Amino acid sequence: MSGDDEAGRGLLDQALDVFVYAPLGLALEARDLLPRLAERGRGQVALARLAGRFAAHEGRRHAERLVEDLVGSDRSDPDTVPAAGDADAGDAGAADADATTTPPVELAIEGYDELSAPQILPLLEGLDTDQLEGILAHERAHRARATVINRIHQLLA
Repeated sequence: MSGDDEAGRGLLDQALDVFVYAPLGLALEARDLLPRLAERGRGQVALARLAGRFAAHEGRRHAERLVEDLVGSDRSDPDTVPAAGDADAGDAGAADADATTTPPVELAIEGYDELSAPQILPLLEGLDTDQLEGILAHERAHRARATVINRIHQLLA
């Protein structure tokens, strides 16, 4: 029976530890322990934020590269494909051709040239066909951002 007594005593000791002594010890140490725990928590949150920002930045760069590759593969028009070894001149020539063939248009989005693509995309939704075509011509002639151009094509379709 002494084995049963020891097992019963072990369970009683464990219950006392969990329900009496640990809470009592925590209450006595809380003044010193809580600030250290809070500081560790802040450090973990800061690290998680940094990792999240890095992941978002890398994901955005990767997505932009994929979009650029997709848009680049759709350009089968011989006028927009630069000659071998002359990529920069071909792009500049295409942009100049668009700029000379499209008359200057007042853009429907105020401060358009100062906005980033993510800022522009939601503003495109409320524009009519003429306004979208004006922004499309302007975008092609200037910055040629694939995300903006593709969204305008979607809205015009």
